[in-house]
Amino acid sequence: MPNAMPNSSALRDALQQSPNNLSLLLLYGRACLEELHLDEAREVFDRALEIDPDQADAMLGIAKVHFLEGDPSGAAVRAERVVSQEPHNAQAHLLLSRVFLSEGDSGRAIEHFDRAAQIDGTMSDPALERELGRTAREARKAAPAPAPEPSSSDSNPIGNLDQEDFFDDPFDDPPYEWRPETFYAPGDPERGGVTFADVGGMEELKEEIRLKITYPLQFPDLYKAYGRKTGGGILIYGPPGCGKTLMLRAVAGEVPCNYLAVGLHEIFDPYFGSTERNLHQIFETARANAPCVLVFDDLDSLAQDRRQIRESQMRNLVNQFLHEMDGIRSENQRILVIGATNQPWALDPAFRRPGRFDQAIFVPPPDAPARAQIIELLAKDKPIADFDNAGLIEATVGFSGADLKWVFDRAAELALSAAIHTGQPVPITLDLLLAVAKAHAPTTQSWFEGMNTHAKQQEGTDSMFNDMRKFLSTPSNSKKER
Repeated sequence: MPNAMPNSSALRDALQQSPNNLSLLLLYGRACLEELHLDEAREVFDRALEIDPDQADAMLGIAKVHFLEGDPSGAAVRAERVVSQEPHNAQAHLLLSRVFLSEGDSGRAIEHFDRAAQIDGTMSDPALERELGRTAREARKAAPAPAPEPSSSDSNPIGNLDQEDFFDDPFDDPPYEWRPETFYAPGDPERGGVTFADVGGMEELKEEIRLKITYPLQFPDLYKAYGRKTGGGILIYGPPGCGKTLMLRAVAGEVPCNYLAVGLHEIFDPYFGSTERNLHQIFETARANAPCVLVFDDLDSLAQDRRQIRESQMRNLVNQFLHEMDGIRSENQRILVIGATNQPWALDPAFRRPGRFDQAIFVPPPDAPARAQIIELLAKDKPIADFDNAGLIEATVGFSGADLKWVFDRAAELALSAAIHTGQPVPITLDLLLAVAKAHAPTTQSWFEGMNTHAKQQEGTDSMFNDMRKFLSTPSNSKKER
């Protein structure tokens, strides 16, 4: 999928099939603006306002037409009307910043630029930043971000009960306030440390993650035009050591939005009711910073099957998690929740219902091309003599990425020990690597045995295991991986 707005001719053809599709009209209008077809853009936005007279994006589109036609006053009037209706409309504030800058009022231009940056954590306009001499990051630090809009009673997952009453507990002052340890905003240099390029193989999985995570956040209006909502829940499961956690870290370097990874120590609390409060605060933080990817590793620790739980506190935590996930259809819009687990059979079945973790992605052991890529990465900068990875690829069928790393680490230890005792450098040889690999049983075997047992018990009742069943149905995998 391209990283640019679809061209106007393609959208015009789509509109012929669905002339009153408001989302398509708005996309077409924006495409016309990008291509500077101003008369066509004005006509399209007028049509959108006929369908919905209060459509803020259409009013803002007409304001941009006025600005591009050299009429800053007309643009300001319409942009200010949008701000009066939607005070948290970042694009309206951004347009007003350009308008006031064009009129020489740099003070008000900076004021609206700062407001836009504080509302939308992903906002970036390099050209405007250069003219103002101020970056979006500096603007976001100038004042706290606006508080999230209060949710209506209709979208409250716990009915008409007020959330403050629901979370009321005997402790007036909790022992500590929750703060996210791993929160990355767009542009943070630390988040780019790991990207998909650092994850060996799994190209189909990477593209599937892009389709479910990156593209919806990059093109929310296009997804809306095709009736696809942004946000939701995705479950990633598979044997340990196959790259699920690394993939979650790589997502931070790929997605163009806020990223919040949650550790178990940030949720569990010995005080009664505080664990549920912490989980609620985590989701509130994500909602206040939407669009946001919210990541839970080791999900089975938080979403256990309530039929197997005896402790009331754990049952309360699972119930709270379900309540928070139910918000995906309303206030959780533009919040993508990703959970990873080695034990998908241990999850409460309620988490697999629509609107929660209704999409499951199986992360299998790396196939031959993926193992080749991982082996190449592991062999880099190591003293290996006469290395030919073809034999090693064949000898490591069923090995996880962690297994492959152990083979190289163990071979390096043996070579290092020989070097210490002989006083001469001893290279890592292919024979040594093959000997270590053949003596090592892949750690994925026991996982597949347990997973296959649970999958047979749920035959025909849970589609989550379909990818895993398909993987095992391949003769080579059925024979070697298990």
